Amino acid sequence: MTDADQCAAELRGLLRFAQGLGLDEATVREIYEAVGEQAAKAGVGDDDRMAKVRKRMLAAARGA
Repeated sequence: MTDADQCAAELRGLLRFAQGLGLDEATVREIYEAVGEQAAKAGVGDDDRMAKVRKRMLAAARGA
């Protein structure tokens, strides 16, 4: 799987999760990209990166 394929698959899953939270696509992409940049700098693995994305999505849905 290429990086582009992985990114697309991750975003599809996150967008399904976002629907239940009432978040729009732009917010999800913004969170995904911000966390991705931070994770790359810190050398964080995929599982931890995606957990951080979901946590930020939950915080955004709560309005925090």
